[in-house]
Amino acid sequence: MAQPFIPTFKWHIKVLAVLLILCTAAFFVLSYAAKKLPPQYQPKTPAPETTPWLD
Repeated sequence: MAQPFIPTFKWHIKVLAVLLILCTAAFFVLSYAAKKLPPQYQPKTPAPETTPWLD
């Protein structure tokens, strides 16, 4: 009978690091792709009066 897989702390750190890198890369790729869209599809900037905390 095979031994059950018991992940170690080091294994968890590696997996979480890979997930963090993949999510960060996906964010930058999608952000770059959104900037290349035609003007009518680009993300809009909110009006200053609707978001005073962004000033």
